[in-house]
Amino acid sequence: MTRSGSAYRAGALLVIIACVFFALNGIVARIAIDGGLSPVSVAAVRTVGGALFLLPFVLLAWRRFTRAMALPIIAYAAIGVFASQGLYFQTLSYLDVALALVLSYIAPLPVAIYQHVRRGERLPPYAYALMLVAIGGVSLSVLGGSGGIGAVSVLGIAFGLATMITFAAMLLLSPKQPAALGPVVRAGAPLVVAALLYLIVVPPWAFPYDKLGDLVQLDGRWQLDVPLWTTLVWVVLLGSVVPFVLVLAGNARVGSGAASMLGMTEPVVGSIAAWMILGQVLSLVQVIGIAITVVAVAIVEHARTRFIRAVELPGMLPPLGDGNPR
Repeated sequence: MTRSGSAYRAGALLVIIACVFFALNGIVARIAIDGGLSPVSVAAVRTVGGALFLLPFVLLAWRRFTRAMALPIIAYAAIGVFASQGLYFQTLSYLDVALALVLSYIAPLPVAIYQHVRRGERLPPYAYALMLVAIGGVSLSVLGGSGGIGAVSVLGIAFGLATMITFAAMLLLSPKQPAALGPVVRAGAPLVVAALLYLIVVPPWAFPYDKLGDLVQLDGRWQLDVPLWTTLVWVVLLGSVVPFVLVLAGNARVGSGAASMLGMTEPVVGSIAAWMILGQVLSLVQVIGIAITVVAVAIVEHARTRFIRAVELPGMLPPLGDGNPR
């Protein structure tokens, strides 16, 4: 085994482990929400906790910030971090984890259409056909439950689609972040700004600290009671900090294109884990729909990655793996 081959395999393993942690983060966040915390409170804890971890790196690079960097950083913070996190956790409070994930993971589709219209990014015809296939897969996953359309929360679908839009905006805003700051500071600066926004929405004195000692029961294959505070520790450390470090290390070894493909394991892992931990059972039709969506989006994203490498248009959107982790 060559050094480059072993480095690639190690990087791929790091990215996959990070995706497992990201997938589990949605489940743990759902546990916290079911335990009595509001979705916005959980989003605030994750964002502020992650910002505190990256704050030292941002402060060390403070002299490198310029006024021209302010607008793209604030826009990314407000839409790509503050809004996307809040809407995603709101979606989790209404929908099963698998459905929330699959709705957010179709974000590359509107991005590809936008890039085609605005920047001339022309993908192979099969990629556009697969976009329709992916939409069909989403329809199966949403409507294929035992109760049909009547069993699905309309408000949850609305939050899920809004989340998808903010994720798409995040992908479009990502290349506008100041490259001179480096990847850690480039991710940390918007996170710090978003944390300040969350401190306004959920001020520390208004946080329900009295609930942290409450026990939350898991209804999956293992009947367990866990303290509510442990879910928040997970959301910050194992749902944000650790996978963020793993993604950075993995991207450096496999490249953002490969990381994007590997990232498609997240909805699959999330669906299986939600069944085992939360007892959220999917119908066969929903499983097929999720599988169709994940495969179709992965192929479209792969086509985009190959196009970007071949053409290298100025200002072209980077692959999905370059986005800020969920």
